[in-house]
Amino acid sequence: MVMITSLLLAVVGVTLVITLWKRMSHALQMLQQCHYMNDRFTTWIAGHRLVAFPLPLSVLVVIYWGLIVLTNLSLGISEAILLGGALIVSLLGFGMIKVSSGVSKESKKPLKITARVWRIIATGVILMLLILGLGLVMLKASSGSMIVLQIVGWLLTFNLFAYFLMLGANWINKPMENSIRLGFINDARRIIKNSSALDVVGVTGSYGKTSTKHALNAILSEQFNTLMTPESYNTPMGITITIRNYLKPIHSKFIAEMGAYKVGEINELCNIAYPKYGILTSVGPQHLETFKTIDHVKQTKFELIEFLPKDGIGFINIDDENIRDYYENKFKGQCTVYTYGINQNADYRAQDIVVSEKGTTFNVVFRDGSIHEFQTKLLGLHNIYNTVASIALGNELGIPVEKMKVAVRKMKPVTHRLELRRNGNFTIIDDAFNSNPVGSKMALEVLGQMSGKRIVLTPGMVDLGVAQYELNKAFGTYMKDTCDYVILVGKKQTEPIQQGLEEVGFAKENITVAENLTEAFKVMYEVVEPGAFVLIENDLPELFAE
Repeated sequence: MVMITSLLLAVVGVTLVITLWKRMSHALQMLQQCHYMNDRFTTWIAGHRLVAFPLPLSVLVVIYWGLIVLTNLSLGISEAILLGGALIVSLLGFGMIKVSSGVSKESKKPLKITARVWRIIATGVILMLLILGLGLVMLKASSGSMIVLQIVGWLLTFNLFAYFLMLGANWINKPMENSIRLGFINDARRIIKNSSALDVVGVTGSYGKTSTKHALNAILSEQFNTLMTPESYNTPMGITITIRNYLKPIHSKFIAEMGAYKVGEINELCNIAYPKYGILTSVGPQHLETFKTIDHVKQTKFELIEFLPKDGIGFINIDDENIRDYYENKFKGQCTVYTYGINQNADYRAQDIVVSEKGTTFNVVFRDGSIHEFQTKLLGLHNIYNTVASIALGNELGIPVEKMKVAVRKMKPVTHRLELRRNGNFTIIDDAFNSNPVGSKMALEVLGQMSGKRIVLTPGMVDLGVAQYELNKAFGTYMKDTCDYVILVGKKQTEPIQQGLEEVGFAKENITVAENLTEAFKVMYEVVEPGAFVLIENDLPELFAE
């Protein structure tokens, strides 16, 4: 019996360690998506209590420790072993599947194993060992069997509190991380200051940063050795890593995407990269949960243009009412500012826009009055804005128009940003990377211009603060004249979209609300027809999943 019990305990111990690693990994993944900000991670935990604290696991922890205490008080050692063995069997049969459910599926933003992640893991392990040692001392186990049972109990407890353990480890590491971070940032500053032949271009905005960065890179690369921040490396450490690891003496232009969650963060990025040129794409209700007000967003985004030196040039989207308002009433910068747009009397203006399934043709009126025709494979009005901004900077840097025309013609869509993909006998318009009020409306307009059955598949928009419900509701109303069938992902998440659809009288029989993306894609294949177009608008990362 003792041998069987020992083997059973060993199997359970290994199982608990594996599930603990899975839960720690998922906690770290969410912490990483929260940019290691404990307040955001705590908010996520509060909104996903059944993921952080699965009910079956919570019940098992309480029962397990209750029975250990009772056994230690009133029964002999052999009875304790039998009781522990029976309890472990129930644990394996009932609890462990629940422990790991929902954290092992394929992820849109998987955990990136970095040095910082390993430091958090190491601190977390040390924290658990300290708790385990202190617990064993305080509970004063009377035998080796009870020690083993208590160790299993602590492993079970660590599984339950895995998310808070990672939260605590991140908090403990904060002073050390700040010191490491400052060292890396100072090194990046030194590299930039020693690169006398380098011009830095900052790109910021609530939406359109990444697409504009890629358009800029395509145009500037026609004449200069250019480096851009990869993927969405738009944080202090993202820009720092790019500078330290990828910037070489051969580069004469560095394009730095700049993101922010609160006032002052763009200024912090500028004090790392020291941009001479800057592009402000848009200002909207993005990340209002941290910014709180749209005025804070305006102030923060304009930190880039206001940072530029006297001999620098800023380019701002004058069609954006928030940008226009701040520029006309509060702007404090010293650099030259050129405007770009479509509907306003901008310094660089797009006109005569013609959109088809093959791409877009448009003219650009330069600030000297000359008009030049461009062709691009890109779709969507926002891509016109991004391209015009890039053409404007290219022109100011002296790149010949013919070279820019070639670059614009060759530009490819950024992955998951209005990317056209053939899928058998129908076409997917992949705009799944993220979604915002401006981009989602423009994506629907693109869909509306297509011939054939038009289907939209979306979970809606997130991270819009108190305005989120109304903006998603408006998103639903825009679908009336732009699509024929709607597939919504997540019943609770898409309630405002459903209300918007109902208000405009969208046919209920042409709306399906799926529980998850897997079910949504199944519905898509059931309703799609040859020649149809399917717009996939947003694909929520796990941080916002229901």
